[in-house]
Amino acid sequence: MTTMRKSLVAVGCTTALVTGVAACGAIENISAGKKLENAADKLGERRSLSVELDLDATPEQLIALSKSDSAAEPMTREEAEALAGMKVSVAVQAKKPLAEADDKDLLGTRVKLSGPDGDLLEYRVMGETAYIRVDMRAFGELSGEPVPSADELPEDAPGGKVLRKLFDGGWIKVDTAEMEKARDEFGAEGGKKASGGSEISPETSKKITKSLKKLFAREVTVKDEGRRDGADHVVATGPVKTLLTGVFNELRPFTDEIPGGEDLPTAKDFKDVPNKKIAVDFAIKNGALAGARADLAPLAEGLKKGEKLPLKLTFGEAGKIAAPSGATELDITELMEAAAGMMLGDIDEAGGDAAADAISGDHFTVDDSGEISDGDLDGLTIDVDGLDKADVKDF
Repeated sequence: MTTMRKSLVAVGCTTALVTGVAACGAIENISAGKKLENAADKLGERRSLSVELDLDATPEQLIALSKSDSAAEPMTREEAEALAGMKVSVAVQAKKPLAEADDKDLLGTRVKLSGPDGDLLEYRVMGETAYIRVDMRAFGELSGEPVPSADELPEDAPGGKVLRKLFDGGWIKVDTAEMEKARDEFGAEGGKKASGGSEISPETSKKITKSLKKLFAREVTVKDEGRRDGADHVVATGPVKTLLTGVFNELRPFTDEIPGGEDLPTAKDFKDVPNKKIAVDFAIKNGALAGARADLAPLAEGLKKGEKLPLKLTFGEAGKIAAPSGATELDITELMEAAAGMMLGDIDEAGGDAAADAISGDHFTVDDSGEISDGDLDGLTIDVDGLDKADVKDF
């Protein structure tokens, strides 16, 4: 896993803890904890909600945070600059209060990833249709990999017209049922599929909530910090590593009922996370949760004394989420078949000699079991008796 991905996972897990403390109503027998729980419940009374995540940090601070993982290379300057300017926002609109709504009640959802120069990615779902637009040029610059322009893509190839529009920054749309079907047909093999389908049952949700409440009540302290800047403030403090490990330990008994449960991280994944305490400052306005801030500096190495590494969440009304106009429809089955055909064509053109050359260079080692290893590849397995079969387990 790259340093960028590890850092994003660390930020994501910390964010989950920030919202989890509120959602689980930590320490109900304390008035501050009850106030926090009521503020989170108040959000569920709304019919629309937006949540924005902003890691308000400089590139230097992010590089220092990445150094806390001794098993990985520190984040590069380019990666840090890209992450420092990013914001993630999620919005949802429903026919009824969100606490009572299920999938059939949702009018629209929206996920947006933004950089310092504008939106990088936006994904909306309206009914059974998903809408997507991507700034491919910006993603190419972030990854350091060149991305072809729309004019360089063959329009007469399967899915060519819609791909040209996608690479040109336009909206495309796809039937969500077809997308699920294609994912099942072309998705990676292995792993145990959750029996609960695409959502957790109400019974399982209640059991998980009860378990997490006990965890947060045991490990988190909550204190009322009074009123300032037009909001009531409640601060929750707890040890990050203990909470991260505890959350997933509580979820593990429900692996078969949680979508994607087979991929839950283990204690080993958090071995490099310092078990230092993080304080989360929740702002409450008009009885509802308005925002949360946490300083991630205790998790970073190399920061100057007194320097902060703030993570900020903002809660608000989403308003109306509408379907974009002028979207081009994508036949996802056609696109997947075209991609498979292109891959087979590359193999045929390369031939056996080229395939042999690919694993005979100085940078590769193949053992008797068929394992091929390289400093830049993680978990690539080649069946030497059949070079056309490759299983990328964790690339």
